[in-house]
Amino acid sequence: MALKKENREILLLALILLGVVLISCFSYPFFFPPPQCALPACNGTAPIFNDPEAKLAELSDGNFTMRLFAEASAFEPLINRSGTQVHMGFWSGKGNHGSLVRLLDDINNYAAAVNGTAQKAVWDEGAQSSLQYPSYVAMNAQEHWYERSSQKNGTVAIYGVNYADPYNVTFQKADAIWGEYSERYTEMAGFVRNATGNPVQVWCFVQGAKANRIFYAYEYPALQTLEAQGIVQVHFAKSQDADWMNPDDWSEGTASASPPAN
Repeated sequence: MALKKENREILLLALILLGVVLISCFSYPFFFPPPQCALPACNGTAPIFNDPEAKLAELSDGNFTMRLFAEASAFEPLINRSGTQVHMGFWSGKGNHGSLVRLLDDINNYAAAVNGTAQKAVWDEGAQSSLQYPSYVAMNAQEHWYERSSQKNGTVAIYGVNYADPYNVTFQKADAIWGEYSERYTEMAGFVRNATGNPVQVWCFVQGAKANRIFYAYEYPALQTLEAQGIVQVHFAKSQDADWMNPDDWSEGTASASPPAN
């Protein structure tokens, strides 16, 4: 029996809709990608809950300094080349982080050589101001030591998600971990000095830094030792606007450091 015209139109519309549904089902996710997951576990930044004692042992080993130097050299080969003048930055205290970033960029963007010598600057986070060492990324974006030191009843909030931490990480332990990392970074100046043949120029923005924080507890004593060995020349900013090209903006030598804040 022949279908009426209006029935044929209804049947045709139904077949078209069925076809769309079938294509959607069988083509997913090829034509219709799945919704993006915003959780850390989906983008490779899920927390790593490693043992703080094992981490301390790793960072206390002098071989970690060599590893940091290799990571820095991979980003900026000139710091491992004879003749380069390398600068290492340090900061501590409120408002000083941005000042150091500015100084690093000023040095690395300085097109002309100084007295015929190429200038390159690094800091504890990475080569230049934006290329972060893999070791730093792991500690900061995966291991989350300071966040883990704020846990309550074995639970810690990271990126807005609650996790169970199998280890009891205290603030003192987190501080010690970052302190050892920072001390190994400071000691990297020895590898730089051997590679380039030039003493490392060290620039410190530490106005208002406290005696029990990372700079004065870990980095400063290491700088004193390196200075005594002729490996570094240390400069302390007199203000947060200090210019690396203006000697009047700096005091010279570790003995010139202002007393730390209480």
